[in-house]
Amino acid sequence: MNKPEHPPTKKGGGYPKEFREEAVRYWLSSGRKASEVAPELGVSDWSLNRWRKEMEQADTSTASTVHSSEVNALELSKENGRLRRENEMLSRQRDILKKAISICSTDNPPGGLR
Repeated sequence: MNKPEHPPTKKGGGYPKEFREEAVRYWLSSGRKASEVAPELGVSDWSLNRWRKEMEQADTSTASTVHSSEVNALELSKENGRLRRENEMLSRQRDILKKAISICSTDNPPGGLR
């Protein structure tokens, strides 16, 4: 997902709803912490967390009025982030096992015991 463009803030200091939703989707799909993504977006990690909670509350309290694709997009963003983190962890584990196998194979030469 592309990083949302930072819009100019309103006079009251708020961000447009579209920016907040895009920022939350970007953060969740990145698989990173809010504190890592927030500086890229020019907002605080506290804001990202608050916006996510607001979106989740809106999804549950007004599920009949919220368009199903928006709800689905938030769920997909969460799942995407979770899968990215899991993939990264599994890749690290695989690399460790490869190194362990190469170490074990050089310690025990073929053809017998030492």
